[in-house]
Amino acid sequence: MAKQTKKIMSKNIIKCRTMRDARRRLGWTQLELARRVGCTESQITKIETGRANPEMWLKEAIACELKILTWEVGV
Repeated sequence: MAKQTKKIMSKNIIKCRTMRDARRRLGWTQLELARRVGCTESQITKIETGRANPEMWLKEAIACELKILTWEVGV
């Protein structure tokens, strides 16, 4: 794997962990966060694992609920 690809992947992992850690600090499940922001639990799972890039409205909603910056949400 190229050096640049590894660097991008590690940044994405950090973002996913930031979102997950913020959710866990609040004691929320993925389902609870999904209900608060108006999406499915599956979408939250995919965002947290780096398999999906949420639309801007969803990034903003998640960031607002978790009190983190939008760039810390997803990939």
